[in-house]
Amino acid sequence: MSFHIVLGLLFIAALALLALALSGYGSTDRSHEAPPRLPGHDVQDELKRRADPDPPA
Repeated sequence: MSFHIVLGLLFIAALALLALALSGYGSTDRSHEAPPRLPGHDVQDELKRRADPDPPA
């Protein structure tokens, strides 16, 4: 009987931690920053370079 109670409490604690992690509570607000540059995702820069290969300095 006590095993089921402990198992239930662990399950509830796991759900609470999962909800906390998914909510983003406590994380810093980075909405004002530019998104991170990921390798291979420079398509817009490549298109700009192809359209204007020698931009003015």
